[in-house]
Amino acid sequence: MKEIKLFDYQEDMKERIEKALRLHRSVMAQMPTGTGKTVLLASVVESFLREHSNCNVWIVAHRRELVSQIRETIERVFSKITPSLFTIKEGNFSKTHPSSLTLKGGSTFHPDPLTLRGEGGNRPTRCSEPLRSKVGGPSKVSPDCAGWDRLGATCLRPADGLGATSASSVNPNSDMMPIKAVSIQWLSKHYDEIEEEPGMIVIDEAHHALAKTYKGMWDRFPKAKFLGLTATPCRLNGKGFTDLFDVLVQSWSVPEFISKGRLATYDFVSIKSDGVTQRLIDSLQKRGADGDYQNKEMDMLLNKKPSIERLYRSLEEFGKDRKGIVYAINISHANAIAEFYREHGIAAVAIDSKTPSSLRKELIERFKASNLSFSNHPVPLSKEGIFSNHPVPLSKEGSTSHPDPLTLRGEGGNRPTRCSEPLRSKDGGPSKVSPDCAGWDRLGATCLRPADNVGDRLGATCLRAADGVGDRLGATCLRAADELAPIQVLVNVDIFSEGFDCPDIEFVQLARPTLSLAKYLQMVGRGLRVAKGKKNCVIIDNVGLYRVFGLPSQVWNWNAMFEGKLKIGKRKETPKDREFFLMNEKQDDIQIHPDSEMMMVMSHEELLQTIQYREFVDSRGEFAIIKLPDGKMTVVNRQGEQVLEPGDYYDMKLLDGNILFYRHCRKEVCYYDLLSGAIIDDGPNVYDVPKVVTLEGWEFIKYGDVYMSRTYEHFSWPYCPSKYDLFNFGDYLIYRYNYLVDSGCQEWYYYEGGNGLMMKATIDSNRVCFLRGDYEHVYWMCATLRCGCIVVMDSKQDYYLVDSYLKKTYIGCNNPKNENEDLHIVMPRLGKKYYDEMMLQEKKKEASEMLLLHEKSEAGHVELYQAGKKWGVKVDGKVIVPPLYCSIAQSVGAYCAFEEIPRHWGIMTLKGKVIVDAKYEKVEIRDGGIALVTDITGRKHRPSI
Repeated sequence: MKEIKLFDYQEDMKERIEKALRLHRSVMAQMPTGTGKTVLLASVVESFLREHSNCNVWIVAHRRELVSQIRETIERVFSKITPSLFTIKEGNFSKTHPSSLTLKGGSTFHPDPLTLRGEGGNRPTRCSEPLRSKVGGPSKVSPDCAGWDRLGATCLRPADGLGATSASSVNPNSDMMPIKAVSIQWLSKHYDEIEEEPGMIVIDEAHHALAKTYKGMWDRFPKAKFLGLTATPCRLNGKGFTDLFDVLVQSWSVPEFISKGRLATYDFVSIKSDGVTQRLIDSLQKRGADGDYQNKEMDMLLNKKPSIERLYRSLEEFGKDRKGIVYAINISHANAIAEFYREHGIAAVAIDSKTPSSLRKELIERFKASNLSFSNHPVPLSKEGIFSNHPVPLSKEGSTSHPDPLTLRGEGGNRPTRCSEPLRSKDGGPSKVSPDCAGWDRLGATCLRPADNVGDRLGATCLRAADGVGDRLGATCLRAADELAPIQVLVNVDIFSEGFDCPDIEFVQLARPTLSLAKYLQMVGRGLRVAKGKKNCVIIDNVGLYRVFGLPSQVWNWNAMFEGKLKIGKRKETPKDREFFLMNEKQDDIQIHPDSEMMMVMSHEELLQTIQYREFVDSRGEFAIIKLPDGKMTVVNRQGEQVLEPGDYYDMKLLDGNILFYRHCRKEVCYYDLLSGAIIDDGPNVYDVPKVVTLEGWEFIKYGDVYMSRTYEHFSWPYCPSKYDLFNFGDYLIYRYNYLVDSGCQEWYYYEGGNGLMMKATIDSNRVCFLRGDYEHVYWMCATLRCGCIVVMDSKQDYYLVDSYLKKTYIGCNNPKNENEDLHIVMPRLGKKYYDEMMLQEKKKEASEMLLLHEKSEAGHVELYQAGKKWGVKVDGKVIVPPLYCSIAQSVGAYCAFEEIPRHWGIMTLKGKVIVDAKYEKVEIRDGGIALVTDITGRKHRPSI
């Protein structure tokens, strides 16, 4: 006796679902995309039928395509199980109509439209043909039902005289399985015609269950159990599911599945917040009937060649030679993307709802069969591009309009003539071609037309002797014996959001904005399935969805959404709603191409580091509270590094200014500075709440009347220091005592008129120094050198040279072991060295400034001009600098600042020579050829110009 094999997490979910069904009538189960919901469904159904042998199970989906996919998956799973496990009593179904649904007033036996031909090479009755009732008249049943079929057998009507192709045709005594798959649209139209009652109704993709559409099942089948399966129990309007389901059963979170190897890791790249595409998306105002962005407005803004070019560039930058899928806005957008990709050497096809189901199936199978990597498998090119469209000319007898197998559409956008319909000649009469052609057949099947006597193959279009012409697929004319070209990219419109199973997808490109969390997670989830040889998936977010929803590894509060207490959509995110471990704009400088509007949000290495924790509790600023697998609590920074020793803490809270509040297991209160790692106060007698205050642009902690530095080494004042005693020099802050102090720090200064000679003061330094970004040490100021560098002493009385990048270099100490550590030798040498360098630089600047001023005086009038959206420089009406830049500032002396791309400023001469590269957020040019630039971290520098 064989049983369905489940993974440990599926076994756990199954037990919890069955327990919930014993206590409740209606249960919703949540499992992330790609973790095997359908296999779990089959196992639950199997167990249910073991215990309830007289019951039927219905599986209901919201789309007809999903009905077929469910049927195929269930069929594949149950084909490995002994059929005798599912014997049912005689009389429930007619053996004349295997597994048919008993209707009032007639039979509604529905063949699966994807099933191939029956016995004897005859064609099964198609769902598009009128169904007949018992009395011979047409049935009222619509063709939307794709699944009232015997599991494992092809449904054929007895009137056709056709046999089944399954095992039942070999073993006519095999028993029938009471499992049926159907669309909700079909059910809602034919409730009154159905006589049987199911014991269980399973709703696939249950987040689509709308009350007014689905509620009828609950009312009409009061004895049935209901099970809803979904990866995303949420609705765009924020309403819950408690009107249909009693309880939610949740599986592991996405981080847990990734950490245990059940889902793939990913690299996530997205557009910059100030990029062109993000600004276009932010301008979207209109909403559709479902509450999401209006398709028409999205199409108008994003279905343009520049936008599609940006899609292509990002794919080339991050997903080259990978196999993947693209999510487009609509059919026109999908076709435009696929066409552009083909023109640039990428084997891409577009699939949408108008693609014939059999052709769609064939293309998907070819995509699945394609290799993981395309770097060593180039597709041959034709003059027209990767895939050219060569429609077959009309024959004398007549012709069907054959679509290009890659565009999936005929000329003029018309769908191909279905082979089941009469074919027409030019003059409108019936064609001599037999309608028995089942042309769009599965891969490898052959369709023979009596008139043509030529085999037609899906993907190669019919080759007729009279025409001698075949459609080209790729650059190769594919005939019956030819091998079909591989497909690297599938561009789709909501076809692969649900129910699509291709584990070896290596990239997912998001080209469609959405406000639906369910749609977002369903799209990215297609790339997170694990597969042999697949290292990771690249998610290319070309529409900035991570700024709305966070990353796919976010831990969601599904229970709150199930109850309708939490709405997720475009909003001002709170820290708990957003993925904490994303690098945000801090990695804007990690670019492959300087003009790229993309940024790396998170690499798969960073992802693995961040998912090692059991539970993400809360986050604020640069820190997050984490629960470890052993139950202990800690705090980590964005790099995943622990900044607090793990312990049994209670009531942990992140306060403003990166201050942590918590209680020890002994219930004592503690306030902790997360930046410095210093305890502000702890114990049973804590009397106040610390606050972060800013003095002269520098942060301090005010605790009661005490002002404390944000350093691990303690430094404080019993009063608020005067602003006249604090001096902010950008990268460092000086506090000067108004009296002599025994600091032990030597103080050195330049001797006036000494040409760089330095002297030691007779008293200790009375100036305390804090370095920007150094939360550990408090220093004493030793000297300020001519180059802008400083010398400081730490608490161990070691001296360091600190350059303009705040890099520290040890130079000596108060108790030197040799002359290389003796400041009486080291300081005069350093002072002279940097003095000479400064004088040399000043001479060069003066000479350069004089030369440029001379050129400027000879050049004449300088003006900035704009061409389109770009700026350039003219001198006396002559273009000196062409319009290449986003912005150019007014010149200062012989220099001007320019913005090459947004937030990337540099400096150039009035002749257009770039002397400071455009990589700074802010540039300030002062008189005398002095410049001050600010990088993306906020640090200021003085480059040499």
